[in-house]
Amino acid sequence: MNQLPPPQQMFQFVTGYWVTQLMGTAARLGLADRLESGPLAVTDLATKVGANPEALFRVMRACTAVGVFAEQPGRTFANTALSQTLRAAVPGSMRDFAIAQSSAGHWRPWERLEDAVKTGQRTTVPALGREIFEWYGNHPEEAAAFSGAMHDLAAQVSAELTHLVDFSSATKVVDVGGANGTLVSAVLRAFPQARGVLFELPHVLETAKKALAAAGVAERCELVGGDFFQAVPRGDVMVLKQILHDWNDAQCVTLLKNCAASLPVGGRVLVVEMVVSEDGTPSPAHLMDVNMLVMLPGKERTATEYAKLFAGAGLKAGRVLPTHSPFTIVEAIKAG
Repeated sequence: MNQLPPPQQMFQFVTGYWVTQLMGTAARLGLADRLESGPLAVTDLATKVGANPEALFRVMRACTAVGVFAEQPGRTFANTALSQTLRAAVPGSMRDFAIAQSSAGHWRPWERLEDAVKTGQRTTVPALGREIFEWYGNHPEEAAAFSGAMHDLAAQVSAELTHLVDFSSATKVVDVGGANGTLVSAVLRAFPQARGVLFELPHVLETAKKALAAAGVAERCELVGGDFFQAVPRGDVMVLKQILHDWNDAQCVTLLKNCAASLPVGGRVLVVEMVVSEDGTPSPAHLMDVNMLVMLPGKERTATEYAKLFAGAGLKAGRVLPTHSPFTIVEAIKAG
């Protein structure tokens, strides 16, 4: 297939936010779930989701143009492989991610990207009037979508985590800032001898209870609320997925020191992040890095930069384990 001329490529780039909002709207309305039992005429679909039929037709037609949903004769629409990812609670779901990224908590700060570039400072407080996690504390529906998005991203790497890392000697695995506990649940299912701790903000733990119960590990996983910049519960393995990328180097060292203080000698910290390649090879980490520029004081890092953080916290850098997902597992060990 011939590559589009540069102006047409740029048109696609510039209008990318149109697609973001299409996906967010489709996710909020639950369109893919409504179509799961089979194709529907747009009038019937509009009735089911409470939408204007003509407006919904135009939205569905636009989604079809980018490969999400398929149009059939008689203004009828069906699911595609892509639209299946907008269903709720299915393997590979990106529904909550679509909602979170198109909602005010992320959308408004991104409107001020130019300010972030000029000042080097995140734009969440000017855009939202508070930090993003405070925003979520006051907007429970959006917070639930964000937690769901973190679950869906964690699900992409959870199976590989339990295959690449041996937890057979672990007695207590602490999922630090683990949202709904997707990773600790995967570990507990794969390694029955282990017990777990989900350490999160109190408002997150309320929704995590149901997720742990659904995973069948609630009786083996303790829920602990708190601030990981103050202290971290004791365990012999700490798992941090997309936690360090939220914070600057000094904050990361503080957090890692707290992890180290709660580990025995030989205990491990497993950092799961989108790691920036040392040679500049393009990856999703580069876009996520700009998301951090806008949203939080953190950034995406190379494996070498993570090793420096570990050293600052008195930890020894271990293995770097790529996965088939966008994430890499970076290991640190508490030496004697």
